[in-house]
Amino acid sequence: MRTDPYELPPTGEWHTAEDVALWAANCMVALLPAGWSFGWDRAVRRLGCCHFAKKRITLSRHFVAAYLGKDVDLVRRTILHELAHALVMVHHRSSGHGRMWQHYCGLLGIAGERPSCRCDDFAPPSAVRPVRYVLCHRETGEVFRRYRTRPRMSPHRLTHCFVCGRRDETLGKLVIRELTQ
Repeated sequence: MRTDPYELPPTGEWHTAEDVALWAANCMVALLPAGWSFGWDRAVRRLGCCHFAKKRITLSRHFVAAYLGKDVDLVRRTILHELAHALVMVHHRSSGHGRMWQHYCGLLGIAGERPSCRCDDFAPPSAVRPVRYVLCHRETGEVFRRYRTRPRMSPHRLTHCFVCGRRDETLGKLVIRELTQ
């Protein structure tokens, strides 16, 4: 198992998303076997993703647009976070945020990296869909969960569902309701 740090391409100045994409692609060429690629996605609830089956790392366009001028280091760490996932998969056929992933984060210069991070909302209003359905208690109206699209739960299946820790009071009493505007 490797113990010496990876040599990363120089970061340079990032002014545009293309600068970010170029650095990420250069890192991938330097660290991963041929066939891996970089791309963009439209995620609004995560910063980046490593798609093992497609051999592709993606970043959220919305995240980079919001943070490129505000916190470039968070963008850089996100790329390295996803590269660590790819390296663990390539070298150990493993995934997740375990010890091997933490080891590779250290080799990439982001020791102590957390599995996820909280950041300010970066989704533009046009990308956020409103909540349209709720899972609630039939009698009290207490809301337990919100959905943007209609959940695929039949009324029959709901008769067997309950809220963890509140089985006695919720078993057979949950309903899906559509919110009215």
